[in-house]
Amino acid sequence: MNAATIHARKYRSVLLIDDDPVQIAILEAYLQSVGAEKVHEANNGREALSKLEQLGDAIDLILCDLKMPEMDGIEFLRHASEAGFSGPIGILSGVDNFLIESAHKLAKIHKLNVLGSLKKPVSREGLDDLLFSEAPDESDTTPQAGFPIDRGILHDAIERHDIVPHFQPKVCTKTGMIVGAEALARWRHPTLGMISPGSFIPLAELCDLAMPLTQSIVSQVIDAATQCHNAGLDLKFSFNVAPQLLSNLQLLDTFLQRLKLAGLETNRFVVEVTETGILKADAATMEILARLRIKDVGISIDDFGTGFANVETLRQFPYSELKIDQSFIRGATHDAFCKASVEASVNLAKQLDLKMVAEGVETVDQWDMVSNYGIDEVQGFLISAALPVDDFIAFCRENAGGISLNSSAAA
Repeated sequence: MNAATIHARKYRSVLLIDDDPVQIAILEAYLQSVGAEKVHEANNGREALSKLEQLGDAIDLILCDLKMPEMDGIEFLRHASEAGFSGPIGILSGVDNFLIESAHKLAKIHKLNVLGSLKKPVSREGLDDLLFSEAPDESDTTPQAGFPIDRGILHDAIERHDIVPHFQPKVCTKTGMIVGAEALARWRHPTLGMISPGSFIPLAELCDLAMPLTQSIVSQVIDAATQCHNAGLDLKFSFNVAPQLLSNLQLLDTFLQRLKLAGLETNRFVVEVTETGILKADAATMEILARLRIKDVGISIDDFGTGFANVETLRQFPYSELKIDQSFIRGATHDAFCKASVEASVNLAKQLDLKMVAEGVETVDQWDMVSNYGIDEVQGFLISAALPVDDFIAFCRENAGGISLNSSAAA
């Protein structure tokens, strides 16, 4: 990376939070070398909050350690979010990689602008990459430059049913047969084309539109399931529900009424609980989940092993299915941690008699791995991307005899 690239983005005022004076000195020297005009120091999170309150918008960048006295970096990140800090943050620490990654994810949950994380001892090259590389926008909140997505635009799109479900096939590892599909929301914009959910799901949750969006998607999923049933396809359909909606009895009652009117069996549906928040063990949530299971609706814990999806959650709620996160599946063939995570998830699911689903399967090696582990179903690009309902029906008919990994789908 050349000097011109580095200085294209300048951090004039930086707050360093670290209780190690040697690290502070190293970082200060580095920052001055790349054009920082003022470097503020704090030995712990509490002192950093005080400086942040004093300096406010004058801070262009925060570099934060995690393990510090009085207030650690994890707690500081929460307080920084509550204080409304919107500038970039880099996480630097000597703790193990798992904790660093956890802090990174937590900062994202707090809606902080996280550049990334580095394990100590830091290097100039690592700092260059952290602070000056043009990383992709993980929030993906604007699908195209100049196109603003606000509450009114999203509300109108939901009302017009411009946001529709596409269906990613699920395949039985033992037989190769298509046994169901996950419904994934897509925004069918009249001028921009198809917009991915990362562009609008966070806004829906922020602007109290998650409920009408979910109701619209569930209604369309039921219509699609009816269409598939009429086409002679015997399939299960899963759809995502954010944890904060699972205390809303209206959503459950509407869903069950729609199924009854459609004449569809309840055991053909699975509610996938997403990891966007904590599933509360309150009376309403427990009633809804219990009633779903009594009605033979499946309940899946989505993205197991990440975010809020953990063993304690499995203990508290009546899940019927465990879905292993795609990041572990993709890494398990070459990364020891990912492999151990998959093995632990499989062992836990077997002990609890839960169906297992692997998402994000992209290669034949990954298929072979999950099959050898005894995982029941898979989904991913090896089989197919998510498809509009008509294309999904056509795909199911074309592969009525089962998915062949020697077909173009495996290419």
